[in-house]
Amino acid sequence: MNKLSKFFISACLLFLFSLALLPKCAYSYSNKEISNNSNTVNLVIDNLRINELPSHFRKTSDLSILDEKNINTYSLDTLNISGSQQFSRNNIRLIINNINTNFPFIVIDLREESHGFVNDIPVSYENNHNNANMGLSRNKVLLKEKDDLSKIKLNSELNFYNHKDSIIPKYVGNESKTCLDNSLGYLRITATDEIPPSPENIDFFINSVNKLPKDKWLHFHCKEGIGRTSTFMIFYDMMNNYDKVGSEDIINRQIELVSDYTEKDIKDITSKRRITLYNLFYEYCTKYGKDFNVSFSEYLKMSNLSYESYL
Repeated sequence: MNKLSKFFISACLLFLFSLALLPKCAYSYSNKEISNNSNTVNLVIDNLRINELPSHFRKTSDLSILDEKNINTYSLDTLNISGSQQFSRNNIRLIINNINTNFPFIVIDLREESHGFVNDIPVSYENNHNNANMGLSRNKVLLKEKDDLSKIKLNSELNFYNHKDSIIPKYVGNESKTCLDNSLGYLRITATDEIPPSPENIDFFINSVNKLPKDKWLHFHCKEGIGRTSTFMIFYDMMNNYDKVGSEDIINRQIELVSDYTEKDIKDITSKRRITLYNLFYEYCTKYGKDFNVSFSEYLKMSNLSYESYL
């Protein structure tokens, strides 16, 4: 019995009843909690894994971690996706080299919160629940992020809320520019941290990836590479394999691909509300996955379901 069984047994029962996404860093820095006032927004360092692969890195072209597990891997090795925590300006090259694909490489940035890079370091603006931009449209999030990053002055001392040392910024930029500099495609899905993605974000994701070339590599990431990253990798797997692999098997294999998830991480990813959402999305794919001519939002309305039904 694999490590997810005890979570899926209870989670699936809850699903049936309801129907009747900072790690240890390469260097030492303070992991100070954000102020209890959720409206207080602070500039923080996301991680300091500058010269090594990001935490929670996984890729579907290497399934060796699943060899000793009873996991259904049908069509997984041809899915051409990977995931991780937020990368740095430097270790994005390590990701590219590790994946080593000839296909167009597109980064799927799942972060709603304002973030970017100062020198080589990934930084973001964070409040207590990392939802400072919640309620803003995608366009307003991008404008807010541009404004936030523009306030960081070059060649002037800069302090971070969760780091004891200051730095002198020589470079400040957003993720889109870093991807462009590395000849990568870039797609931004402004998903709120700690809660399931909105139907609007899911619709935007489906429409966007379906416009991409058939042969491609997608790298998904959020801040930690856990909740949002796993959720959208599960969605993408379901979009491509709903007619070949069951919902639970898809959820299971996307989580088991990650070697450094903690028990808490798995509990969060397999919470009642997320299992409910995964299964709703899988059911949606079975009905409309041939051409996705009905949006996920429309499917919820047709089924008399609301966003709150999976929160």
